Amino acid sequence: MKFYSYMIAMPKSGKNILLPTILMTFVLLGFTGATTYAQVEVTSLDGQSVVGELVSLDAEQLVLNVGDAVKVVALDRVMNIAWPEHELVKSVEEANLQTLLLTDGSSLSGQNARTDGLNVTFDSQSLGSMTVPLKNVKSLRFKPLNATSTEQWNALIQKPNSDDRLVIQKGEVLDFLAGVVTQYNTENVQFLYQGSEIPVRLAKVFGIIHPVEMMPNQAATCSLKTTSGESLFVTQVSVSEGQMTVRTGPGEQVVLPLESITQLDFSLGRIVYLSDMTPEGTEYTPFFDTVWEYQRDRTVDGSPLQIGRKKFSKGLWVHSKTTLTYRLAGEFSRLQATLGIDDAVALTGHGNVDVVVTADDEVLFEQNISARDSAIPLDLPLTGKRFLKITVDFGKGLDIGDHLDIADARLIK
Repeated sequence: MKFYSYMIAMPKSGKNILLPTILMTFVLLGFTGATTYAQVEVTSLDGQSVVGELVSLDAEQLVLNVGDAVKVVALDRVMNIAWPEHELVKSVEEANLQTLLLTDGSSLSGQNARTDGLNVTFDSQSLGSMTVPLKNVKSLRFKPLNATSTEQWNALIQKPNSDDRLVIQKGEVLDFLAGVVTQYNTENVQFLYQGSEIPVRLAKVFGIIHPVEMMPNQAATCSLKTTSGESLFVTQVSVSEGQMTVRTGPGEQVVLPLESITQLDFSLGRIVYLSDMTPEGTEYTPFFDTVWEYQRDRTVDGSPLQIGRKKFSKGLWVHSKTTLTYRLAGEFSRLQATLGIDDAVALTGHGNVDVVVTADDEVLFEQNISARDSAIPLDLPLTGKRFLKITVDFGKGLDIGDHLDIADARLIK
């Protein structure tokens, strides 16, 4: 099916046109009539990358100028498109930024948020003036986060609530009052608390959290990231003549210049990390009497996975002898990972294991890995396979230091 893009005609007055669902009108600046091609790095699902000038993009493919050649890439094999030369910028002082979190996970930053109780009007840094139905807003934060407040703020957002929460910062602690936010503007928040409506000065408010549930956009094909650090989940995207047209889940269309974009991430729903899955079977055969259970996204002592002094946020920590079996049900095409003895023991010279990876009893990988080895990239075909089995067996040296990291282990659909 072909995707045909078209633009909404903007009113000459520059005023917002209210649409009934998530995103609204975007005021766009800086367009010129000249066609410009942006230099991008395209990474495919199999880990290969190519750099060139992005000529066009639609629902089926993208076209690149690579030197003197034209390269066409099928969009269903693209994992990421990055604009390396587009640096993050802040058009507003960090202390004055407001952050709007939508229920689909989109995050926008800007200024001058205000609501009449039905809709929120917001001046986005990259996307211009916009209006969002209040029912699609999870939170609005008026103050910047630090290491301490980030953890507290995220915990408040994740904690179920039946009323609005007016969040106040007291020293290093975030506290809140439960009530109803009836409206707010650039100066005050009208807050209904214990039967009385109280005007609260905006300068005293850290943020507002609404009781609506987060509802990820299941139809989103990619996430868009802007030079101001904003992110937007979209269902369709096209590029033509130096500008990008995207469509949000409810069907609204947004047009913005390529200069304001840093990345399109197409990995949504197409990559599953092994550490986010529960094995179909787990078998341990201790060398002596101690059973070392496998760990997800950390080592046995809670440290980050690390191979060759590089840390990984995702992956498995496995001690010999362990066999992990995962049900694939024919849904995945490849397994990708980085293998190596964890630095915690490798730097002392310990660790030697035999690794065997099979799919439906077919051996795909078999190799001895020791502390002396550099990180080993893994990229194995899985198309049509029902079960994946990973065995970390005893190598040389008993089981001393047999701590293998299967870092960044992921299944690709």
